[in-house]
Amino acid sequence: MSSKLLGYLMRGSVIAVAVCGLFLCAFVIPAWGGTVTRENPEYSGWFWPWLIFAWLVAIPCFAILIHIWKVAGAVEREAVFTMQTAKWVKSGAVLLLADAVLLFVGNVVLFMLSMNLIGVVFLSIMIDILAVTLALFAAVLSRYLTKAALLQEESEGTL
Repeated sequence: MSSKLLGYLMRGSVIAVAVCGLFLCAFVIPAWGGTVTRENPEYSGWFWPWLIFAWLVAIPCFAILIHIWKVAGAVEREAVFTMQTAKWVKSGAVLLLADAVLLFVGNVVLFMLSMNLIGVVFLSIMIDILAVTLALFAAVLSRYLTKAALLQEESEGTL
């Protein structure tokens, strides 16, 4: 596959994920929360705290998509091995790690306020493990992109 095609596919994927994320945040989560609170009136006070929490957790995810969009542009231009690309990947890793911390802390706080179920806390821990793993992979990629960028700069200087 050509670099241009890979870049276009990455950008298409970012658009698809962004549209799905917006649909999830704007329609699915509020509708699901409304259904839960209608069927379980004892949870009616949980609706707004949980909806706001879900939206807060989504914000870093959309910020990560912006970094992926930039990396896709670098792929299209065949300019992946640059310090700037490494910086974008590292920023994505930091955002993902921060989002995992936010998800964990938010679930624990809601649990302590008696607004969460232990099963949801355990599910969030599994999601956190996945997010931390992906953040670690992105951090490793950023490190090696930095090394590759330095090597490329050295080789261009010797030509």
